Amino acid sequence: MATSTSCKRPRIHISLFAALLAVSIVRSQETDEIDYGNHNLDWEDGPTSWEEFGHDNDPSVCSLRFLTVEEWEAGKYWEGDQPVIVKNVTDGWAALNNWKLQEMLRRYPDAEATMGDGRRVGEIGPDEAGNLLTPTTVKEFITEHMYDPLKYFFDRKIAIPEGMLEDCHPFPMPTRAYLADPHKGETYAPSYKKKVRKTPDRELWRDHLAISMGSDLQGLTFHHHREAWNVVIFGSKRWILWDHDRWKNNNTMQWRLTRDYANNAHVTSAEWIRRLYPEPERMHEIRNYGHDCIQRAGMMMFVPHRWMHMVVNIGDTVSVISEVGLGIGDGKKPADFLFDPDESSDDSEDWSSDDIEAASEE
Repeated sequence: MATSTSCKRPRIHISLFAALLAVSIVRSQETDEIDYGNHNLDWEDGPTSWEEFGHDNDPSVCSLRFLTVEEWEAGKYWEGDQPVIVKNVTDGWAALNNWKLQEMLRRYPDAEATMGDGRRVGEIGPDEAGNLLTPTTVKEFITEHMYDPLKYFFDRKIAIPEGMLEDCHPFPMPTRAYLADPHKGETYAPSYKKKVRKTPDRELWRDHLAISMGSDLQGLTFHHHREAWNVVIFGSKRWILWDHDRWKNNNTMQWRLTRDYANNAHVTSAEWIRRLYPEPERMHEIRNYGHDCIQRAGMMMFVPHRWMHMVVNIGDTVSVISEVGLGIGDGKKPADFLFDPDESSDDSEDWSSDDIEAASEE
């Protein structure tokens, strides 16, 4: 979820755009008979796979530290290299009311974002998913697409209405510090005739949040990025995290754990837990060099720099994310949806989303 390196995009002509639009219309017509909308009164009314995917965070499985907000801030754990879970982060948030299912539809129906297959978005990265994504709004996604297994609402460039951001105050630290003083660290530079900050924006925890929304069993597949926190407002998530020091500069090791290596396939997060996780090699790695944890509503998961991770929603789940370098979104542009990631160049790219890290990267 950090700024990805550039890649060479193929030129796409108007005729191809028309063809893509026609395909989109045909697909829409083909699925009109299936109602994928969430028509419940509350998020909690949706289906849940807790019996299959939930657990009690036994230390032998999860082994993360659970902190209070005060401990998180006093210890500045966001500067560390270990994941932690912080409790009761949403206490006092207006989102606990304003983001309830029906209230969100009433207040923010036209908030724009994108939706796509969580397996592919995790594999490629939301900023580079191109024509694998479809523009949508909060209302359209919830009422027409939320229970489509190939539709997951996750957008780092979402143009969030100001009121939605305010619903999540007070932001957790260190994001809150930027909001309090966005000019901290700036000094006057005569050559620019203004104050500038030596630290580039890509190295800062800024005040923008991304939103993820999805039904039971949805979630992004294995990927990695800069330091980030993720707060669940409604629902629960199961996390699989894997220490960066175990797999950096070892592409084969990455593939053997995160993919269906025998079949050269990138599977969904739910399928990975069901079918691949029980294999001894993977189980050993996660139990000894990673974590398998449940994040409930109100909790915040901190993911350190480059830790590999994947997520499975348990029930209808809504969360917000902050990440180093993530700036204010202005929404995606039409050209963003023309790029075909399956035909992109072979240049090394990191979404930091590419879950195969360049061998030269530390």
